[in-house]
Amino acid sequence: MDTRLTASFGLWLGLFLTLSASSTFAAYEEVAVSNGATIRGTVKVQGQLPKLPPLQISKYKEVCRDVPNETLIVGPSQGLRYAVVTLEGIGKGKAVEREVQHELDNVKCRFAPHVQAASVGQFVLLKNTDPILHTAHAYFASGQPHFNVGLYPGRTSRKPLVTPGVVKILCEVHPWMSAYIIVTEHPYHAVTDTYGEYLISDVPAGSYRLRTWHESLGTEDKTVEVKPGAALNIDFVFNPKPGVKK
Repeated sequence: MDTRLTASFGLWLGLFLTLSASSTFAAYEEVAVSNGATIRGTVKVQGQLPKLPPLQISKYKEVCRDVPNETLIVGPSQGLRYAVVTLEGIGKGKAVEREVQHELDNVKCRFAPHVQAASVGQFVLLKNTDPILHTAHAYFASGQPHFNVGLYPGRTSRKPLVTPGVVKILCEVHPWMSAYIIVTEHPYHAVTDTYGEYLISDVPAGSYRLRTWHESLGTEDKTVEVKPGAALNIDFVFNPKPGVKK
C-alpha cells in the first residue's frame, strides 16, 4: 500500500476511535420534540495553512482532468468546507428519516460529494456518470461489513448504512479518489458549506458535546447546555500546525 495512503488511513482510523470512544452506541430513542432548540455557527481555520499537493493523476487522463484536491477547502472568511458537526451524547430526539438515499456519484474522476453525513438505517446510492470504470470500496473501522462495488458507466448500487462511525470510500482503479460518510444513530448532524456554516435544528433540551470532525484537521469538541426553544451560536476554529494531526 502507498505510504501516503497508509498514513491517511491511519489518521482516519485514529479519528474514528476518538469518535467511537465517546459514543455508547446505545439504541437511539425517537420521540416527539416540542419547543426544540437550534444550534448554528461556523467552522473556520486560522493561521498558516498547509499547501496541498496536486493530485497524482496516473491514468485515463483524457477523462480525469483538473481533478481538485478536496482534502482541505477554505472558503470566504476562512470558512472550512466539508467539516461535519455532530451532537454527541444524545439518546433521544426527533425521528430519523428512514429509506433516505444519499447519492455518491463518480464525476470526472472524483467522488461527489466529497463528504456527507447520514443516519443509521439510511442508504447510500452509488453512481457512475463517467464513461470509464470506477469502484467504491468502503472501509469501516468496526461493525458493518465492507463493500466493494464495481461501477461500470451508468451503473448504480444501493447499500445500507447500519453502523455509526466514519466510512472512508476509495476507488481502487483511481487511487487519488476518496470520500467520507459520517454515520450517526441520530439525525443531529450537519456538513459545513462553502462559508463554513452549519445548522442543527429541533434539539431537545439537555447537556451535550458538540463535535466537529475534519478529515485533515482532526476534531474539536465543545460542551453545550441546550434550553427549550433556545437559539445557540457555537463557532469552531481550527489552528492547523505543520505536520501535526489531531
